[in-house]
Amino acid sequence: MARLLIRFTQSPFSNAKSQDGLDFALAATNYGHDVKVLFENQGVLQLVKAASTKGLKNHTKRLASMPFFDIEECFVCKASADTYDIEQVLANNSLVDELDCEWTTPEEKVALIQSVDHVVTF
Repeated sequence: MARLLIRFTQSPFSNAKSQDGLDFALAATNYGHDVKVLFENQGVLQLVKAASTKGLKNHTKRLASMPFFDIEECFVCKASADTYDIEQVLANNSLVDELDCEWTTPEEKVALIQSVDHVVTF
């Protein structure tokens, strides 16, 4: 099947796009697609553990379920983490460890995008 890269670019608090992106990623694995995820721009904020917002599913717990759906290639844009000054927070974050996320540079991000069949951005 197809190799997909799901780009998470939105904060989990501003709108439902982060939830939609995660739903899409999990559903794609049910159809046999090889899914990789990339957290960049405001999307790196999804990896910061936070209390769940009233009326919304706990996004952190849902992200932690990705390995159960065979989503094992997880990447975090180092430049985005630097922009939000959260690199140290993410470096000591158990969610990042659970997902076994790799830090990427802009050059590695280009190579990652070129290595897949389709890129979907949320």
